[in-house]
Amino acid sequence: MELPAWASLVETARWAPSPHNIQPWRLRVVDDRRAELLCASERLLPETDPAGRFTMVGLAIFLETLAIAARAEGFDVEAEYALEPLVPGSGSLLSFASLRLVPAGGRDSLGRDLIARRRTSRRPYDGRTLEPETLAELERVANAFGQTATFSSEPELVPFVLDLNRETLFYDLTDERARREVGTWLRFSNSSAAEAGDGFSPAALGFPGWLLLLFFRAPAPFALPGVRTAVRRLYDRTMRGTREIGWLRGDFETPEDWIRSGRMFARLWLTMTARDVHLHPFGSIVTNEDAHRRLLERIPPNGGQGTLWLVFRLGRSEQPPRSHRLRADELLVG
Repeated sequence: MELPAWASLVETARWAPSPHNIQPWRLRVVDDRRAELLCASERLLPETDPAGRFTMVGLAIFLETLAIAARAEGFDVEAEYALEPLVPGSGSLLSFASLRLVPAGGRDSLGRDLIARRRTSRRPYDGRTLEPETLAELERVANAFGQTATFSSEPELVPFVLDLNRETLFYDLTDERARREVGTWLRFSNSSAAEAGDGFSPAALGFPGWLLLLFFRAPAPFALPGVRTAVRRLYDRTMRGTREIGWLRGDFETPEDWIRSGRMFARLWLTMTARDVHLHPFGSIVTNEDAHRRLLERIPPNGGQGTLWLVFRLGRSEQPPRSHRLRADELLVG
């Protein structure tokens, strides 16, 4: 059986999601069977992800996506992890894992086509909850990695989480350091997003580019009560039709935990994609200590054990736009 080319696998895996669409992964090909998965240190998030937890989750998502692409061609990707801290630095490449192509033990239940179909949907959802069998399947995916996926359509809990996410998001962005770091990954026009190949485009966020530019470059007027209320209402429009929220819990203390969580999340999200389900992560609720505490006080006691490391809304919506990605040749180094 002919070995798949690393460049072909990267061409598929580059559509994997990452925090703020930073795409920190780089691949150095050693030979037909071996490669090194690296992290571009200038793409780390020292202010909003100081320990590199979620960046490492993103790298593991990319790795699992790469492996799914390889399994479609009869091979698998073995990984030996460096387990080193992700330290910011100008232009340096940090080792994440040594990779090796090996014959696959069987076909993957997730098709390669799902990788390009997957989207983050920040659009209004259709107002329906998901089928019990779909939720049960998602729970099984998480359980296979020692994690717990919990879902709720409780009429009081869902709006509580939506309100908590909105208020936490806007509060976090009043912090100068966080706003500066997030703003680095904002593209204020769809053309500039296409040119950059990374970050958030106005189309993906569902906000006009000029409004994003004002918010991040001249935030003072947004503190005025009338303006603040109008912007919050605009944001709330994107949340319409949300009837279901979910969260993930499990071990989340070490690099091994973050890698396991990322590989699981890649499979969870693609399983949703196979059922035409969209997802929208609420990162601020997790990283803001006060919001995290308030959520833990509110969710049911049967909501899983371990660290609550991701909260999201899920449902079905119109097909959202796809965020731009760097080209495969930009991700291959050396």
